[in-house]
Amino acid sequence: MDEEYKKPIISELLRFFASIFTPAILVMSLTSMLVGRYASEAQDVSTLFALDGAGMPFSTIFQIVGFSFVLSIVAMMLFSERFSSKIRFIWRILMMLLATLLTFSIFTIIFKWFPINEPLAWLGLVLCTIVCFILSFGLTLLKLRLEGKNYEKLLAKYKASNKSTTQ
Repeated sequence: MDEEYKKPIISELLRFFASIFTPAILVMSLTSMLVGRYASEAQDVSTLFALDGAGMPFSTIFQIVGFSFVLSIVAMMLFSERFSSKIRFIWRILMMLLATLLTFSIFTIIFKWFPINEPLAWLGLVLCTIVCFILSFGLTLLKLRLEGKNYEKLLAKYKASNKSTTQ
């Protein structure tokens, strides 16, 4: 834990930013490509899908940068031991989910990512966000389990080597 406090806060923020921006831009780019190919009429509905023949507009990419930066600050506050060490992991995940939905809603309203008065668009947003969080949460739990098993093996190895040297 002491190592956590020694890291410069900017490097920690950049790590969170990269872990949010990279999947966000990949998912939104893939979605844009699929919508552009199979539902081209959606290009007129949302700036997220306005491909302009060459790809996602720079303005949309910078909007995603802003979205990712806001979420990276929230993630740092929720998942960094520097700020919150007593909150259970599941509560952190749920708070991050709510912060993501709120931030996405605000960015959607400001940048008109999709029509605000479309209930199906909002339902799609909520469902997509929840599915992404379930996948992310599952991968995180899998990673923690694998790391836990690795640490248990290392501990057993350490105990065995210490036991043989003390006898």
